[in-house]
This record gives sequence, C-alpha cells and structure tokens, in this order.
Amino acid sequence: MAGAHLVAVASRDADRRHDAAKRYGADRAVADWRELLIDPTVVAVDVCVPHPQHAEIAIAMARAGKHVLCEKPLAPNLAEAEAMVSAARAAGVVLLPFLNMRLMGAAATAISLVRSGAIGLPRLIRGVMAHGGPDRADTRRRWFLEAASGGGAILDLGPHLFDLVAQLVASPVQRVRASLLHVPGLEVERDGLVEVEYTDGTVAWLTLSWSMASGRETGITVHGETGSLRLNLLQAPDPSPDAAAAPLILSAQHAGQAQIDYPAPAAAEEPCSLFLRAITGQPVPLTAQAGLEAARYVDAAYRSHRRGGVWVPYLVNAGPAGP
Repeated sequence: MAGAHLVAVASRDADRRHDAAKRYGADRAVADWRELLIDPTVVAVDVCVPHPQHAEIAIAMARAGKHVLCEKPLAPNLAEAEAMVSAARAAGVVLLPFLNMRLMGAAATAISLVRSGAIGLPRLIRGVMAHGGPDRADTRRRWFLEAASGGGAILDLGPHLFDLVAQLVASPVQRVRASLLHVPGLEVERDGLVEVEYTDGTVAWLTLSWSMASGRETGITVHGETGSLRLNLLQAPDPSPDAAAAPLILSAQHAGQAQIDYPAPAAAEEPCSLFLRAITGQPVPLTAQAGLEAARYVDAAYRSHRRGGVWVPYLVNAGPAGP
C-alpha cells in the first residue's frame, strides 16, 4: 500500500519468518519481536500471534511509541484488553482491533440503514457465525483448542459478531446469558449461544459455532418496529448451485404494504489501509474502544457460563442482572 514499507517480519519459526519476509518483501526477518522495540525504522506493527501473547507485545510496542494493529480478540481476557487500551492511550499511539467484518461493504450498508431508521427501532436480532473450526484447514492452529488460548468459539468468533451487533443497537447492554457446548476431550467450547438484552428492551440471540461439516456462515437478521433487514456476509456453499445469497434484503412497511428491496452494498474498507489513515491522524470508523467492547461481551458470556448459564451484568461492576 502506498505510504507503507514492510521493515521486518518476526517469528520464532525460522522457515516461516523467512518465507513470509520473501513473500511480502520485508527488509529482514527476526526471531525475537523485542528486537523491533528499539528499531527507529519501525513505526507500526501488526500483531498476528496467538491470543495469549497479544497483550505483552501490544503493550510493549505502545510504550516504545509504535502504533498497533492487533488481530481479534484484543486479548483472551478483559483485564489484558483494558491494559492494552490504557497503554496505547498513555503513549499517544493508535491501537486498532482487526474487526474487519464491520468494514465489509454489505455490513457497512446494513449499519447505515438501521441507524437511519429504515426498519424503525431494532427489537430482535438473530446472528450466526459458524465454520468447521480453526484446526480443520491447518493442524498448526490446534492451539486454538487449548485452554491456555483463553477460550473457544466464543473468544474466536464472538468479537466479530458482537461488534456487528453493537453497531446496530444504540442503547447500552444490560445483561448477557450464555450456554456453551463442550465436546468430551476438548478443552474449550466448539459451540455457544449468547443472549444479550439491551436497556431499551432489544434482544439479540447469537450463535457461534466451530461445528459446520463444510462451508461457513456469517449473517444477521434485524427485526425492527417497521421492517426487517437481513445481512448475509459469508455463506458457502450457497443456498442452491444456481442462486447466490443476496447480501442485503430489506423488508419494510410502506402505506400498509410490505415492500422488499435489495440494497447495493457500499465499497468495502481495508483494515490495513484504515490503520495507515488512523496513524496519520485521519478519522476512521474503528477505534480501540470497539475492541474493548467486544472483549466485554466475551467476558460476560464466560462469566454467565461459569455461573451455570444465568443472566449476568454486562459490566463487571454493575448491579444485579435481575431474575
């Protein structure tokens, strides 16, 4: 991308770091990311390591004056995510979470339509994000399935879906309830259902799964007071060989009759391009706070599960969450 030059690739695996440096045209490959902390040619870093290492690297880079683009989730727990955001704020550097789903054209259009009142106030949201699991395509990703990673499908898939829903509902989250499915012999959950209740009464039912036999699905349906909007981001295979799923379907009441439209998606934003703009001080539609909010959803879901699937407050220091 114009305005950026890849200085270095860091990885403990010699073959992988040299292959990556060659593939992407990096000046050099290093074994230890700490070498880059004192390198004045490094202005920004992209953190693409397993979840438990996000906070250590991001905080150290921020304190060294480096801007940080971090894969989701920001961290495997809320305390580390908060520490990352605080470190970036204190250092005056940019911290962006790699929440690319909201930047896809259809998602951006859906968010704009709902915020403009095209379906009235949202009342019920159904969302799903599912595929066969991170280990299915690449066995080197089995670290996702270890308890040390911090979680399973909720931690892996949840930030994307939670972030999308957060853009669709204006009112604050009141409480969260989660039911997680653990397969015998597996340290983390492969599937989960997360229910979210907002202060205005809106409810979201979100399914997160690593159990699809083939393909993948990511979509959200929003039912509002005057209409409904269906967002289909990723679906494979398609519903039928000859008919690809429409990315957006808007159904709204006009003069007492339902009218169905298929809005054209806006142009997509590229997260790395967004990151470069943020570094130069330009306003961008993504902030560190979005990553922190996604971490709060994840935290609440796991707190609910640990307490037997009861409703829990969204915020840790909040009062009782009701019956």
